[in-house]
Amino acid sequence: MSTIVDCAQCQHDAVKYEKETKTYFRKRNSTLPSNQLNQPRGVLARYALILDIVASSRTSLSLTEIRRSTGFPGGSIHRLLNSLLDVGYLALEERQKRYRVGPQLIRLFHLAHSRVALSTLTLPVLQTLTARFSETAFVAKLDSDGVESIVSAVPDNYTQSHVQPGRIMPINAAASAKAIFAFQSKSAVERQLATPLKKYTEKTIVDKAELLESLAEVREQGYAVCSEELDPGVLTYACPIQISGIEIIYSVGLVGLQSRLSQFARSEVIGALSEAARIIATRLEGELKFSETAGSD
Repeated sequence: MSTIVDCAQCQHDAVKYEKETKTYFRKRNSTLPSNQLNQPRGVLARYALILDIVASSRTSLSLTEIRRSTGFPGGSIHRLLNSLLDVGYLALEERQKRYRVGPQLIRLFHLAHSRVALSTLTLPVLQTLTARFSETAFVAKLDSDGVESIVSAVPDNYTQSHVQPGRIMPINAAASAKAIFAFQSKSAVERQLATPLKKYTEKTIVDKAELLESLAEVREQGYAVCSEELDPGVLTYACPIQISGIEIIYSVGLVGLQSRLSQFARSEVIGALSEAARIIATRLEGELKFSETAGSD
């Protein structure tokens, strides 16, 4: 008998819940803008809607503002926002309790930059370096497999460039790769060191402990130098490009024959590369307006 009563109660509760749910959505839809009436109901779609609202806002948003824009109930909006905070897709301004686009989402946007867009943004800066030093200047970028050269500017009188777009830059032999991996997480570096390090020249670092010391030195001094470690007779300098709010995923470098590039003082080359890195970061951040406030806490 109790089983029949329990089943009847379950049916009653289910009907009641369905009515309450329909009432909630009917009331919500009556107050929502027309463009939100047919919004998707799936969980991923709810995350996407929140990200779209926050990313398209000119300022950070409060919980009340996000709830009003989405129409989601209080309990749901809290869970969704906390999940987005956990993965870094949103960030919370602690003092004002306002939400903005987080570092991991900004990182994804930058990783998705096309080569054409990056060339447009960085090539003028690289050409300035090339004109000053008469050597090849280039930008390298982190990807899923490591670091790759993506844009380069070559002097007019050059018959050969040592760094072409598309060249993979090894962590143990390329200044551009060291300038990026020196600032990556321990796990990211360990993934690169999971396979034996290749020896490109007599000066290439193949001992993992020695490489970790080299990366620590790069991290401390803020730039990387590789002298004949990847190509015989070739000298390369590189500086990380620091984009506000995210870890390093780009570097800018200058490469040339050791006999020519070594004629310039290291401080002069590093100074020029540091300034180029600053300008490139500003240009890349300009593509994403929310990068400017990503580190404002």
